[in-house]
Amino acid sequence: MSEVLSIRDYFTRSAIAFDSLYSQQQSNSFVRFVNHRFRRDIYERFLLSLNHVRRFHLDSVLDVGCGSGRYAEAFAQLGIRTVVGIDLSEKMIELAKQRTHHAGIEPEFLCGDFMEFETTRVFDVAVAMGLFDYVADPLPTLKRMRSLVTHSVVASFPSISWYRTPIRKVRYFCKRCPVYFYRRKQIGILGQASGFASTHIKKIEGAGQDYFVIFSTVHDPDFDMFSSNQDLDSPKLPLDYLKKN
Repeated sequence: MSEVLSIRDYFTRSAIAFDSLYSQQQSNSFVRFVNHRFRRDIYERFLLSLNHVRRFHLDSVLDVGCGSGRYAEAFAQLGIRTVVGIDLSEKMIELAKQRTHHAGIEPEFLCGDFMEFETTRVFDVAVAMGLFDYVADPLPTLKRMRSLVTHSVVASFPSISWYRTPIRKVRYFCKRCPVYFYRRKQIGILGQASGFASTHIKKIEGAGQDYFVIFSTVHDPDFDMFSSNQDLDSPKLPLDYLKKN
């Protein structure tokens, strides 16, 4: 079985459980504590992504590996004009459509392999949160994203940890799903090789310590991509938003 099929099958099997990581209503207090304490990077990258889109007034978003639509829903609720999500898992897309329909918003969701996604459209930004964890060769994927954006790509990359990496590798091996890890230098090389003008990397605090990365089409290495005066700059926002969903 190819890696793409293995990944698709894994997320189809675990769609509901994965979506619950973003939900504060459906979990008991212990699970909420564990998620907030040990999966803080999930909430942090959510906030950083929303801040980025708001700060630069980006009006069209391509969400690659959109999962159950949490990001797409948030972007649509922010008033982003065009939101398109794509994911391998039919179950994830089903959850995404159900959630956004009930919320009265209608992002566009597509089920399929991003590398086979045919479109003549371009987007201001592509979002790839939790995607590169499962991509063996990230360069073609990142190049493809570069060809579809005018401003930037925001993405997360799991960092290499002497204790966490082996544990996660074993855990995902048992789940029959590949997983990959990255070094900061490697990410910078990927950005340059993909045709981006600059790459901005921030290591997120938390158990996972993911890298949150902005690949920009504009070369301005001294500009602080992570500072923002937008009203989304509250660490409570992800939880406040999630409690409503």
